[in-house]
Amino acid sequence: MKIQGLFHSKFARGFISAIAGFLAYGSWAYFVNLDHGTHAGIKAGFTQGTYSFLLTLILAVIMESFFHRFRKHKAQFRITFIFTCLILYFSAWGINFLLGTPEILLTILPGSIIGTIYTFSYTLTLARLQRIDAS
Repeated sequence: MKIQGLFHSKFARGFISAIAGFLAYGSWAYFVNLDHGTHAGIKAGFTQGTYSFLLTLILAVIMESFFHRFRKHKAQFRITFIFTCLILYFSAWGINFLLGTPEILLTILPGSIIGTIYTFSYTLTLARLQRIDAS
């Protein structure tokens, strides 16, 4: 199967994105915690990697669902992008609020920026694939 063919599979799109999230965030957590010992680095890397894998996979499922549900709507791209971002922002804010994080905005800002870029890119990919399939 060609690499381009993978992007036509909902499962492959979501899974590849989730694996990338695991590797990127897991590696980062491993390296920044390595000064506390190899075990701490591995534990942090696995924890953050797993969290990122699950969050990325859930966001992919949400985007696929919104994009499919609003396929006949003129604002399909915008609806998918905006609603997915709102879910991302409010869930991050809500979790931090419930846990009593003092600086919620600063805490969630980096993840929200990266999540917004990911959401935009993924939704753009869905729109491009839809145009290819329509032609």
